[in-house]
Amino acid sequence: MPQRSKTNTGFTTTELVIVISIIAILAAIAFADIVGWIPGLRVNSAARDLVSEMQSARMQAVSKRNDYVITFDTANNRYRIYDDTDNDFSTSGAETAELLKTVDLPTGIQFGYVSGETGTEGGGISASITLGSSREIFKPNGTATQNGTVYLIPSQDISAGRKDRQRAVTVVQTGRVKLLKHDSGSSPPWR
Repeated sequence: MPQRSKTNTGFTTTELVIVISIIAILAAIAFADIVGWIPGLRVNSAARDLVSEMQSARMQAVSKRNDYVITFDTANNRYRIYDDTDNDFSTSGAETAELLKTVDLPTGIQFGYVSGETGTEGGGISASITLGSSREIFKPNGTATQNGTVYLIPSQDISAGRKDRQRAVTVVQTGRVKLLKHDSGSSPPWR
């Protein structure tokens, strides 16, 4: 029987260090990209949640045959949902509306827009919420009391002037709720 020669089949320390270095560099690059995506993911999630909550409030108003109210607290970046059984929602005096839910916006997301931007209706934006009283009421017939838009943006984008991650949730008096994304390359810029 012929003798087999013994050969080294392992890796040298130098080869292992080179492979580990390459993996570390690729992981650092991927991590930087992922960290950059987080604000966009959060604003998308917050906007979709708001649309869902508004649509749910509208459906509940119809099924329970009374008003459902969503109020917006821009100072604290939250909104509240009420079941107004006597259909006379008021912010003063004795109120019979039942608070169903308080929703805080995700960390780093706020009501707002990039200064100087054009609103979804074609006019200038004067506030982060264009609803007349910072609330929307869905009636038992499925309609809303007013047209308006709620703007959401990552906090860091306001000072940076970044517009691409802005989101707008619009409500029309027919009760339709729509989510819009800012796209400065299109005309109009909201789609």
